[in-house]
This record gives sequence, structure tokens and C-alpha cells, in this order.
Amino acid sequence: MRRLIGVMAAVAVAAAGCAKSTRVATHPVRGQVYYDGKPAAGVQVFLFPTAAPGVPDVPANPHGETGPDGRFTIGTYAEADGAAEGSYQVVLYWPESTGEDEERHPDRLLGWYTVARSKLTANVPAGGAELPPINLPARKVPPSESGGGIPGRN
Repeated sequence: MRRLIGVMAAVAVAAAGCAKSTRVATHPVRGQVYYDGKPAAGVQVFLFPTAAPGVPDVPANPHGETGPDGRFTIGTYAEADGAAEGSYQVVLYWPESTGEDEERHPDRLLGWYTVARSKLTANVPAGGAELPPINLPARKVPPSESGGGIPGRN
């Protein structure tokens, strides 16, 4: 019986050692989005790692949403807990309505700031960052299918 308990304890310690218990450190990240010179409320801001930890090292890519004044804070594990140190591509999506329904809404930014099009970048140093204001020009038409491309592949 003692031997069985000893073996079970050894297995439990070994299993605990195999579990990923380290959490990637995050640092506060804040910023503000303007559209046509005015604060843009309801813009979803995503940071896609270019030289930073990504999924599965973190549960989701860092993200946030702008408030009425256009300001946002980024969260990775929880709302507003920041992002891991590194470099990111900034992707923006601004739905026409922000209702609770699960229906997909057209992007007010017309696709100019998708993963395939956005040229916006951010660097998160240890200790965090206040990103420079993101000033978006008013756009009336989506980008052409032949222009732009995937950043880093042109």
C-alpha cells in the first residue's frame, strides 16, 4: 500500500511538472483612434504578433475596443491586462453597429486595416507603451483588389 501511494505521489509530481504553468508576462498598452480627425468609438483593435508570443503561448491575440473618446486598452488574458513584449501588426475593425446580436456587420473602415492590408505597427517594450495616436483618414471606397497586399510579402 505504501509503495502504491509513493508511486501515485511520484506520478502526480511528474504530471504537475509537465503542465504549462508559466504565463507570458504582459505589459500595459494604451492608445487612441481618430477617424477623420474625430475620436472613433467602437473600433475593435487587434495586435497580431510579428515578433512577439502568439497563440498557443497566449490564449488569444491581444485586443481591445475604443470607448467614446477613441481611447483603448489592450488585453490578452483579461480585459486591459496588456500585451507581451514584442512587435505587432495593428488590425482594426469598426462595425457599423455594436449590438449584442451575432450577425456580422459591415466594416466602416471598408477593409483598409485587415490583416492583409494594414500597414499599422506597434512595439510593446517591457514596462508597456502608450501608442501614438492612430489617425485614420476618411475613406469612401474599399482598397482595390490589385493594390496593397500582405505586409512583408510585397
